[in-house]
Formats: sequence, structure tokens, C-alpha cells
Amino acid sequence: MRTPKRVVAPLTVALGLLAGACSDDPVPAPAKPRPPAAGPKLALAPELEAEPEVALYRYDPTDKRDPFKSFVRTGPGVGLPGTPLEQFDLTQLKVTGIVWANDGPRALIKDPAGKGYIVLVGTVMGKNKGRVVEIGDNIVMVKETYVDALNRAATKNVELRLREAQGG
Repeated sequence: MRTPKRVVAPLTVALGLLAGACSDDPVPAPAKPRPPAAGPKLALAPELEAEPEVALYRYDPTDKRDPFKSFVRTGPGVGLPGTPLEQFDLTQLKVTGIVWANDGPRALIKDPAGKGYIVLVGTVMGKNKGRVVEIGDNIVMVKETYVDALNRAATKNVELRLREAQGG
């Protein structure tokens, strides 16, 4: 089969151009622009010649909140629980037993799930981080500090009794 002359001629020209482009001759560097001709120098106005003054910024923290202060409020009665007894309110805890020993009395406190904990005088318990201040024959006295509606710290004594008073 013969190829028509109309197809062969353009192919020959294209191959010739490609072969010329693949040569090892260095590519000529682009011409450098000429520097402008030296002419008369224009003078600037004296107020334009001086460098502009840069105003220094100084941070003034007055009337601004501290950006590094936590959004979580801390203080008496606020914060994450440290012990399992601090997860519950004092009204949810129940005294199930009191034991007297040579080194002082101990009380057995039961949480709503039925798990028991032994507490001494000074143990922290309750959501408001109350401290056990006294363990008596049938009573555990807890001193609780909390923040009231006016954002003031207030304390109260909460009695946890071993046996409820029976009427009769």
C-alpha cells in the first residue's frame, strides 16, 4: 500500500524540526536590559526624604480579661472530683457502720451503687468537698463549704446518722 504524498511531506518537515531541536548546541542566553541613561536627578521635598516614624505598640491589659485564664471556674465546691466519694452529694451517701479503734474512729459510708468506703476525720467527701470533722457513736459530722447565690463562700455542718430516730 502506498502512502499519499500529501501525508509524507508534512511528516518529513516535522521530523526535521524535531531532530534539530534535539541537538547539543547551547541555548543562547537572553539579552540583558540596558541600564537607563543617566539624566538629571530629581530632588524630593524635605518632608518626603525623611523616613516615616513607626509608632511602637504597647499592650495595655487594663479592662481586658486574661487570655490564659481558664474558663472553668475553680474555688470552694467547684472542680473535678478527686475521690469516688466526691462524685456524690452528701444526701446520697449513707452511714452503715462506725468502728472505734486505738488510732481513732472510722465510719463505713455506702454510695448509691452499694459500694462501701472507710472514712476518717479529715476525709474529703461530697460534691462541695466537705471534710469529716467528727465521728461520734452514731453520727458522722461533715463540714461543707459552698458558694451561695451572691457568690459568697458559706459553710454548713451536715449530719450523717447511722440510725434514723424512731418515733414511739
